[in-house]
Amino acid sequence: MEKTKYSFIKKVAPYAGLIALVIIFSLTTDGRFVAARNLTNIIGQSMVTMIAACGCVFVMAHNNLDFSLGGGCALIAALSFRATKAANLPLMLVVCILFGIGCGLITALIHVKGRIPAFMAGMCIMFVGRGVVEGMATNMVMNLPADSSRYANNLFYLIFLIVVFAICVPLFNYTKVGKMQKLIGSNPRAAQLSGVAVGKYKVIAFAISGATLGVASFLTMIRIGSVTKTIGSGLETDVLIALTLGGIPLTGGTGTRIRAAFIGSVTYFVLGNGLTLWGLDANLIYIVKGVVFLATVFATMDRTDQEYVL
Repeated sequence: MEKTKYSFIKKVAPYAGLIALVIIFSLTTDGRFVAARNLTNIIGQSMVTMIAACGCVFVMAHNNLDFSLGGGCALIAALSFRATKAANLPLMLVVCILFGIGCGLITALIHVKGRIPAFMAGMCIMFVGRGVVEGMATNMVMNLPADSSRYANNLFYLIFLIVVFAICVPLFNYTKVGKMQKLIGSNPRAAQLSGVAVGKYKVIAFAISGATLGVASFLTMIRIGSVTKTIGSGLETDVLIALTLGGIPLTGGTGTRIRAAFIGSVTYFVLGNGLTLWGLDANLIYIVKGVVFLATVFATMDRTDQEYVL
């Protein structure tokens, strides 16, 4: 009975947290938070993170973290611009997705074949991506055509978000690909002994994460109109915090829900926006976000088997 009650609390906590933040900021910002323009900004900021988070759910489900997202986003954007010269946006989108899948596969192969922790493999891609983009941005200007700015709107982003969700939700909830990720996350050793091709499904998860990262990279380029040294900066932490706020345990497993990508991303950007409207210093905002993240992890992480003696 107590376990069922705890499970119910974990399910409703992300929604309760979001509602609480909306109410608090609505009452304490003299109506600025609920202004149509501000709400539109929050939605626009969160949609790119939602898209990247959708694919990352597959990786988190099998108890791994993808730290390649920020540097990977920069690398995908720079390479796709170099390959297409941004002359054809549909072609650039396809190239972004292909490069994204490539980044995901490289991370997965380093992890699976090299037997290196996934977060370390992801960090390698992140640093390589940042280095490549720093060099390219120094030697060439990477601006998108002026007419691409007409696509920098929430409706355009929403179309991509709907398509990504329409693919990822059934893939994660109703196919073997998604079910195996949760099984591996629950008990990788048992999954291996049961004949599950653990390495294969991990590679698939990183490839899916790379594909959604490719879409997120394309939309980020559209939003800022160019490829800069800082493009995608902090995306990996935004996604990680968003998914955790959405209720996904860091250990993955059966508690992983893809809806966390939506709920968590909105919560994360509502929190940042509300704190900004309060007039908090940027450093304090980071501190508050860190405290909220720690509290969320503390509340959702299973620590029953972790007992240490001081």
